[in-house]
Amino acid sequence: MSVAPTPPKLTSQDVIDKFWETHIGKKASKIAKPPSVLPKNVLTQMVGNNMPQGIVTGRPVTESYDIAVKECEIKIRQIVAECRRTNTKYCDPHFDLDDMEYCLAALSGKQDPAPPPVPNQAVILEVTQKVVSSGQQIAWGNVQPDQAAQEASSSSGPACAKRVGAIFEDPKFHVKKDVHVKDLRQGAEGDCWFIASLGSLCVEERFSHLVERICPPQLRDEKVGVYGFVFHRDGEWVSEIIDDKLYLSAPDYDDCDDSRRAVWDSAHCRLDPEVSRKLYRKTFQTGSDALHFASCAHPQETWVPLLEKAFAKAHGDFEAIAGGWPGEGVEDLTGGITTEIVSADILDRDQLWTESFLNVNKEFLFGAGTRHYGSSSEDPVGGRQGIQDGHAYSVLRAVEYKGERLLMVKNPWGDTEWNGRWSDGSKEWTAEALKELDFTFGNEGIFWMPYESFLERFVEIWRARLFTEDWNVSQHWTTIQVPWSGDYNDTEFEFVITESTTTVIVLSQLDGRYFGGLTGQYDFDLAFRLHVAGESEYIVRGYSSGERSAVAEVDLEPGTYRVLLQIEAFRRPWRPKIEDVVKENWLDRRDKLIRIGLSYDLAHAKGKVEEAVMPKKIEKETEKKSEEKKPNAPPPPPVHEDDSDDEDEDGDDAPWNAPLVVSLRVFCHKTAATIKVIRNDAEEVTAETKPGLDVDDPEKDATKLVPAETVVPTAASAEAGKEVELTLQPKPQPV
Repeated sequence: MSVAPTPPKLTSQDVIDKFWETHIGKKASKIAKPPSVLPKNVLTQMVGNNMPQGIVTGRPVTESYDIAVKECEIKIRQIVAECRRTNTKYCDPHFDLDDMEYCLAALSGKQDPAPPPVPNQAVILEVTQKVVSSGQQIAWGNVQPDQAAQEASSSSGPACAKRVGAIFEDPKFHVKKDVHVKDLRQGAEGDCWFIASLGSLCVEERFSHLVERICPPQLRDEKVGVYGFVFHRDGEWVSEIIDDKLYLSAPDYDDCDDSRRAVWDSAHCRLDPEVSRKLYRKTFQTGSDALHFASCAHPQETWVPLLEKAFAKAHGDFEAIAGGWPGEGVEDLTGGITTEIVSADILDRDQLWTESFLNVNKEFLFGAGTRHYGSSSEDPVGGRQGIQDGHAYSVLRAVEYKGERLLMVKNPWGDTEWNGRWSDGSKEWTAEALKELDFTFGNEGIFWMPYESFLERFVEIWRARLFTEDWNVSQHWTTIQVPWSGDYNDTEFEFVITESTTTVIVLSQLDGRYFGGLTGQYDFDLAFRLHVAGESEYIVRGYSSGERSAVAEVDLEPGTYRVLLQIEAFRRPWRPKIEDVVKENWLDRRDKLIRIGLSYDLAHAKGKVEEAVMPKKIEKETEKKSEEKKPNAPPPPPVHEDDSDDEDEDGDDAPWNAPLVVSLRVFCHKTAATIKVIRNDAEEVTAETKPGLDVDDPEKDATKLVPAETVVPTAASAEAGKEVELTLQPKPQPV
């Protein structure tokens, strides 16, 4: 009886090759695209033919803003007319604060395991945004200590929502003509990054128009209770409309738990019950101090909490705006572009002071952030000198006074200040200095500190360039597949400028904050190289600045330029997949899923403008395969249920699939660029056309150690004369 031969044992190389084939596979010839969340018929009914456009060609930076304001103004007029006809205040049906689950909580999937812990000691010395004690990116979002304690004592967050007229005795959107940074106070929301960004806009009177641009007077009717705001999203200005309900920290008297009401009643038992109830409301539910989230310092002013509410609604809920980068907040509020500066990497501190900080509130706005310290405990000995960890601040002024470089800084909490040199009441202050610097001591969260101390305490600085009317912007969105290797992508951008100009080049991904819960399992880190078309040496590199963009600013001559994309993807298998979130919420949170799903689908539609265009090589191959298909070919084997794609496949074992919608924006001073997408067929990319390694990539030197190959003609081919057959042989090596 013959014995079946033993199958050959797999070698280590066989196992590795099989692993890569399963998880990475061959490079796909088809352009990848992210999934759509909503059913196609639902999306069509809601949007029709009004899908967003992914291409903007050379228009003034103010054009999109003007369109958004005009459209919002028309909506506001219609709402006001309707409310006056029906004698009712405006009630926002799309963001009703009484529905706390909708307004406070983002979409979520099934409970997933937490990310693996990272030892603290391995990261304590890191000072960049990329590494913190938890192994995650820093997101500046601290709340005030008293607010944090309040949150800990009440797991329900805000207690109730009331209209502005019920909270304030004499409410005013603006108490004074010009807003001031002292007006702002952060609340229980962890959005210090946003409040710090807002504070940067209202330092100088000549810049008060920056706040007015966000909430123009024609976009509100305080009596009707309707307010319109505009924010910058993904290269365009968008509007948002809200009613005047705000969250309070204290519940109504009748909704208090028995113990709390008993304490109040016991302390006020001699009062008439009706008087006692009114006193309770005046004590806990009246004025700015009663608000749960952000507020104005003035007890009757309302613009800060209403603006924060509109910002939360624009992103879907209050959870969506917890934690972030001050630089990105400034971009959202101004349409400017932020460059990230790591304090430890500054080459020339004098140059940074002269060219950047002395232009604060002129060409630039500044924010700064501290790192998360290795210990989460309080600072009992005061070694941190009042500077909070993992927190965002605004930079308000920069001056040179008697040979000393000083910065005025704002803590969005409205208190807790620096207590080192030049702090309030320190020995450095004289009557002359107070007069010269126009400063008054007070616990308002505003303080002065030396430039060198600032650079030591703040690990990251955000410099936001503001664009005036003589700047133009061009933009082009597309969709790419990000390879596991993080290599330069086969897709490139090309742009042309016809005049010498200062350019700001921005490579961006979509702002995932607008579709929380639907961001999927991949994070992306963006970078690029700028080349003159046809040249191998690059002009400048753009690095990631925050989560959304990579930025470079450079003066360019007329010509054609290529932007090579280097994008790394990181899979977080503990996060829910998009399809899991859809399945988890389609019944219980239908309205929320429709709202956030629509935001997701419309944003990703920008990257689908070229999906009908097929590369010529792929098109020919598709036609060829179709012709070669044999009619008598056996049918494919049946797919059993166990063999089908497992929707619940573990994230670590799932094949790599990282589609990304990206855009290139080019800002030009007094001229405009034209942009197009260049898709290189992966099979046609050769050593000559493939982007080389960066000059500082360690692998660039390693490749020099690999023996090169030389081209040697064979004897037979040499005799043939002109037609010489070339074969590859190893280059001789020295003995």
